[in-house]
Amino acid sequence: METFFSPGRRSVWAAGPYLHFLVLLNRHDNYRAYARAHRDLFSDFGALGVVPEEWLHCTVQGLYHPTTAEQTEQLISATRRELVGMRTFTVQMGPTWPGITAVTVAMYPEAGVADLNRRVRAAAESVPGIELRPAPAKMWAHSTLAYVKDGDFDDRPLNRGLRSLRPERVDVPIDHVCLVSQYQRPDVGYYTWDVIEEFRLS
Repeated sequence: METFFSPGRRSVWAAGPYLHFLVLLNRHDNYRAYARAHRDLFSDFGALGVVPEEWLHCTVQGLYHPTTAEQTEQLISATRRELVGMRTFTVQMGPTWPGITAVTVAMYPEAGVADLNRRVRAAAESVPGIELRPAPAKMWAHSTLAYVKDGDFDDRPLNRGLRSLRPERVDVPIDHVCLVSQYQRPDVGYYTWDVIEEFRLS
C-alpha cells in the first residue's frame, strides 16, 4: 500500500477546512462494533492511521475550495429544497476491502447513497461560485476504517488478516446527511469535522 496523504492531496487541502456532506456513521453502535473488530489487526501496522469510532463516516460529496458565509447559507437552503421527499433507507456495511491507500467498507445497495449524492450535488451546483469536481460515472458508497499515513508498506499480511477476520456485516439506516467543515489531519492519519447543519430525511 502507499500513503493516502500524498503531497498532491495535502496541497489541495492547504486552504482548508472545506465544506463536505457526510453521513455520520459514528451514531450507529453496530457499525462502531464492526469497525472495532478490526482494531487488533490494524494495531500491527504502524503505517495506518486508524479512524477513531467518533470520526466514522461516509462522504457523500466534498467541496475542495473555500466558501463564504453567504454561499454556505445559500447551500443550506438549496439542500433543504433538494432533500424534500427523500426517505430514510438502509444499507449493509461490509465487506471490508483493502485498497491502494486505505482500508474501506463497502455499502450496499449503492442506489440510496447515489441518490443522496445527486441531490446534494444539485444543491451545490445551484450556488454561484461553488464548483464541484466532475461526477463519477458511478457513485462509490463506502466508509474508511484506516488510511495509510506513513509511506509505503507490504500489504500482504494485512490482506491475509482481513480475509481471515471477516466480521458479520451490519445494516444501518441512513436517515440524515450533515453539512460539515472538514479538516484533513495527516499527523494522525484521518479526517475530523465540525457540524454546520444537519438535514433529516423524512
